[in-house]
Amino acid sequence: MYYPVPINYSASAKTAIVFTVFTTVLIIIGTILISLGIYKIIRENYVIPKINHYWLISLIYGIIIAIIGGMIHIAPSGFHYPHYVSFTYGLPMFVPNFMIYYSRIIGLYMYPLQLLSLVAVSLTGAAIMGISFKGIRSRKKSVASILGTVGVCPACAAGTLFGFVIGASPFLSSFYLNVLYGNTLDEVLISMLSLLLMFIFLLYVLKPYKIKTKIIRSAPLKN
Repeated sequence: MYYPVPINYSASAKTAIVFTVFTTVLIIIGTILISLGIYKIIRENYVIPKINHYWLISLIYGIIIAIIGGMIHIAPSGFHYPHYVSFTYGLPMFVPNFMIYYSRIIGLYMYPLQLLSLVAVSLTGAAIMGISFKGIRSRKKSVASILGTVGVCPACAAGTLFGFVIGASPFLSSFYLNVLYGNTLDEVLISMLSLLLMFIFLLYVLKPYKIKTKIIRSAPLKN
């Protein structure tokens, strides 16, 4: 359904595009609804402190992660791709995608799963940073706050930076490429695990702001 057949390529390509786009949009809507549900649960259980310049921090953090994670390449060199390439059918959440490439200037490759991950990491990372700095100022969980300011990017583990760091070791590099990045499912699992670790750390730095409820039991009424 997601790939055209050679017998009638033109007609089946249109069907493949419809199935791919429909499934991708459905998954994105489901992901957003689940995220809003998680956010609502957090708001009901924690008094989230106000973070100054939150959206600006998210934007800057997102740009940094996009460069480190391999979405944006500064001054790329190598094979001269066309300036713009787009794919409209294939594996859901990996297509539709597009690539913008100007040799020695900038390269940009984006697909839905990568964009959703970037948004999730940017918003969560900015929250961790903001809450961490507030924790330092108010002396709430100062150790966790310091850790939060320097350890807010586990999602980079699935990106270019992690591959570059372990590239010094032939064994680790081979294990990373052949076992962890051997197929698309492993790549998705690594990304989701990174986001899960980041979410757990967010809950950890929010721990001092948890709403404490007490159950008050009234004495039985006497007739």
